This record gives sequence, C-alpha cells and structure tokens, in this order.
Amino acid sequence: MKRFSLSLALLVFSFTLFACSATFKEVQKPPPFKMQQMTIAKGISKGVTGTPMDPSTTFTTEDPEVIAYLKFNNMHGSHKLKWDWHTPDGNLFSSSGDYQMTVPDGKYRKEYTVWHRLPVKDEKSANFPGNWQIKAYLDGQLLVSREFTVESNELDIDKLPQAGVKPNPANWGLIIGIEDYANLPSVDYAKRDAAIVKDYFVKILGVPEENIIFLADGKATKSTMEGYLKNYLPKNMDKDTVLYTYFAGHGAPDVEKGDAYLVPYDGDPRFIAQTGYKIKDFYEDLAKLEIQRSFVFLDACFSGTAARGDKMLIAGIRPALIHVEDVPLYSDKVVSLSATKGGQVSNSYPDKKHGLFTYYLLSGFRGLADADKDGWVSMGELYNYTKDNVTKASRRQGVEQTPSFTPAIDLVKDVENIKVGRVMK
Repeated sequence: MKRFSLSLALLVFSFTLFACSATFKEVQKPPPFKMQQMTIAKGISKGVTGTPMDPSTTFTTEDPEVIAYLKFNNMHGSHKLKWDWHTPDGNLFSSSGDYQMTVPDGKYRKEYTVWHRLPVKDEKSANFPGNWQIKAYLDGQLLVSREFTVESNELDIDKLPQAGVKPNPANWGLIIGIEDYANLPSVDYAKRDAAIVKDYFVKILGVPEENIIFLADGKATKSTMEGYLKNYLPKNMDKDTVLYTYFAGHGAPDVEKGDAYLVPYDGDPRFIAQTGYKIKDFYEDLAKLEIQRSFVFLDACFSGTAARGDKMLIAGIRPALIHVEDVPLYSDKVVSLSATKGGQVSNSYPDKKHGLFTYYLLSGFRGLADADKDGWVSMGELYNYTKDNVTKASRRQGVEQTPSFTPAIDLVKDVENIKVGRVMK
C-alpha cells in the first residue's frame, strides 16, 4: 500500500495507572491479559493517567488531532504494539512501528494505558476528508480496529443559496476566464471558475445579470478586453457604480523592462509588450472610470510559468520575479487582490475543481472571511482570509503561494471599512 509521510513524528506514549500503592503486583500466575477498552477522542489529559478527553468518532479538519487510546488489564510479560492509520481510500497513511511494552517477570500491572496521535489541523492528513480507520496490532496480530470520520471544514462553493441579494442597478461586473488559449498551455478550471464567479456576482454581490460582461476563451482577446474598459464601460457607468472585475488566466512578465501583463486569449509571451494588457495600464483604465469603487480579483501569476501548472510560457525562459503588488495605483477608488506575489505560481485545487485562490476568495464572499461577524465582508478581511488559507493549503501541496494586495494594504486608508459585500449563507 502507498505510504504517506507525515510532517510531525508520531510517538507512542505509555503511562501506568497505579493499583493500591504498588507499581507492580507479584503473583505466580497472573490473571489473563486482555484489552479493556479502545477510545477515539479529540484530546488526552495531561499526567500519568492519560484519560481521553471529548470522546468522538466525528472530527473536522479544524480539530488539532485524533487520539486513539487503549486500556489493558493485567499486563504482564513482553508485547509489541503497533498503530496503523488508514486514509478513506484504504491507503496506509502512517504507522507507529512496533512499540515494546514490558513488565518484569513474575509481576504484572493491573491497568496499562497507551495512546497514539494523528495530527490533523494544517497537516497532510487534512487533505483526506472521509472515513478513516485506525488499526492496533498486538504481537503481530490485529487486536482491534475502529473507524472515525474527518469532515472537511470547507464550503461547497458550487452550492449557492436559492435566493440572492436584491440586484443593485448601479453594480457592474467584468469577468474574464481563459482556460484554452490559442497557443499556450491551458489554465485548469478557469472557465469553471469564471462561471461560478458570475453566480457569486449576481447572488452575493447584487450585480444585475444584464450588467455583467462575461468573456471566456476566444471572446477574451486583447482588443475586446481593452474595448470594454476604455470605451463601453465609461459610457454605461456613473458616480454611484461599483465595478467588480475578475480575471482567471495567464499573466506574463516583460523580463527586460520588469513589467507585468495580463495575457489575453490571443496573447503571445514572446511579444508580450505588443500582445498583452500591461497590468499598469489595466489599473489606470480602471482608475479613469468616474465611478464610486472598483474591486479587482486576479487569479493569475506573472513569473512566466503557466498558471496552475509547471510549464514555462516561453521555452528556455527563467521564472521572473515580477512583483505585481508593487504596481502603483493612482486612485484610491481601485483596490486589487491577486493570487500570488513575486515569482510564485498560482495553483489549482484539483479536489474542488477550482483555482486555489478562487476557491478561498469565494469562500470568503460566503462569510468565512467575516472575522468581526458584522454581516459584511470587508476588503481587509478578504485579504487576511485568503492569505492565511491559500498559504496553508499551498504548503500542503508542497508549494508556496501567498495572495497580495494592491496597493500595499498598510497604505489603504480604513481598509477594514471597505465593504465588498454582505454575508450570504
């Protein structure tokens, strides 16, 4: 069976429960050695007794650990105990190896307790929600097995409430999702992400469906993207407008000049200055709109590595350290949250069939980012939530990805009061 390495060493600890005042009882023929109980719990008390705390067979990925506890009666002689933890698909996740339990000849312990820990929160085990199994082997023979459930603490972001917020005619949305490029590697789940983002814009953020510009794959050419931002939107918006913009696709660097670009469907990273949409120009076009506020969400990276993949956009090019978070914004009306910083790659979340950043972005919209529980999600809360969760989730995948905020979040006045939308469960 496949083995999974665990980041923390799993240790077995044994403690003795004392009977009367003696550590051992001496007898010529000890009583039968047997298991008295097995308990699955969320914790273990400190001290020599090692009592299970909060017994349960149901856990979440936010629980720190799972404790498997055994109590034996009349322990005598020498025995080997081994714990095996099995994932929901039946694979061996970790094993304690043989642990030696010994009592001197002619003596026995009336009670003998031993337990084992499976760390869960922020560990690799959290990547395997479902029905787990713990097996305990005594002297090479299966002694006992128990099942327990680890439930994902994450939202199913594809299931939205039937009723949404009331549409606000002043709200607009620009959604760009490019999965299948003309001449570049595909971006996994980008069209799927764009489609669900549209539903969120309508039901969670109150954007009327007729006010949403939706550009997917071949419709997201450079001329079309620029045409909507430079010509169409300025003619259809006013000072009360709030614009929500989402982009899922490739970004690319101009290595010589150090500029970052969004890559349209027909973009070519070899000639990115001519075929791409410079991120600085993109922000400037948004800033020129005479509207109340512009929110930008970019699920892209700008290192030259394919988004949600490991291929280079241009053969032979080295990843570039382009800091899109350092691009200056000349209007306090525009705030932007991006999937990565520096030379990082934006990753996918295959289990959820979404981009990693987009998954947590939408989870935040649903209310998980509402740290102060005031019923609103602010831009500051959304940044903190996505940064914390994307960073942790990417590390579980063995990579580094940290969302960034533009302009620098400490330069944004009263960022906690920049409301993105109401919480909708």
